[in-house]
Amino acid sequence: MAFSDFAPPRRSRRRRNTVIVVIAAIIIGILVLAVRYRTERRESIDYLAVAEETALLHSDISEQLASLLQGLGQEDRPALELRLETFAEDARDAATRLDEQVVTRPVAEVAGFMAVASGSWADGLETLQASIIAILDAEPGDESADQALQQAFEFLRVGDRAYAGALVAVDELDPELVVTPLPEVAYTSGRYRALYNYEIVADRLRLQGGLAELVDVALTAQTVPAPVSEGAGGIWTIPASDTLALEVTVSNTGNVIVENVTILVTLQKVGSSDTFTPLGQLIPSIEPGKSEIRVFENLEAAPGEVYSLTATATVDGDGDLTDDNTFNLVFERNAE
Repeated sequence: MAFSDFAPPRRSRRRRNTVIVVIAAIIIGILVLAVRYRTERRESIDYLAVAEETALLHSDISEQLASLLQGLGQEDRPALELRLETFAEDARDAATRLDEQVVTRPVAEVAGFMAVASGSWADGLETLQASIIAILDAEPGDESADQALQQAFEFLRVGDRAYAGALVAVDELDPELVVTPLPEVAYTSGRYRALYNYEIVADRLRLQGGLAELVDVALTAQTVPAPVSEGAGGIWTIPASDTLALEVTVSNTGNVIVENVTILVTLQKVGSSDTFTPLGQLIPSIEPGKSEIRVFENLEAAPGEVYSLTATATVDGDGDLTDDNTFNLVFERNAE
């Protein structure tokens, strides 16, 4: 009598296969969770690093802003405007970068507070920039920009309160996620609290006459060749030469950048009805305290005749606040 080899029942094989599949699924799940945990941990640390950079930036700005408010009037208008613009741009860039970071579950509460803090600080610094310029440029008695200054300070206060919440939330995180604790930052509290009274700041700004916007250009000029002597009736003598040119220097004597400065030169024969088409050149911009030189060559003035030569500089086609933006010379050229 012959016996066949033993074969396990089909149900037993199915059970064994099911066990293998379940074990494999568990292993895969554990691996997925491990990878997800490591990814979440890395992204959490990355977020906190950017949050720290944002806080350090505002720590620096808050110190600089406090110094600016304490010393109003100690720096000129261009320097003041540049500092305010830099504060606002740096704060907005930091807020944008923070918003672009991945927010994981462990740092969600911190991220919520930080989003409000960085956004409010950026709004406050942008509003502060605009309101200070508006107060400086306002007509006497116009206090309409004071409310914008008040709003700017309130934005900064909201940012301070939100950041205080972020610090508390960080203290509750897993210590392994916090590589470096966030620094203390406060614009409007602590030792700087008294600086953020908008009425006092507005009044101080209105007293800073030197910070009011002043648009002013001055013009000097010299013929080439230069006059050698002045005769009767204020007529200057210019020596004989192959060509006659006028070298014009325009200086920005105001406290803001001037743009589109137009130089017009006219040459008119005295006592003649002949018309002369003005010569013009445009200077795109001149910074405060700087000068630009332009040369008008090949001026047609016949020897032995008396001419009136005029050069005028205007800003954006308008006149100047002072009378130092015009040059005039009455001259006669010597013959060969």
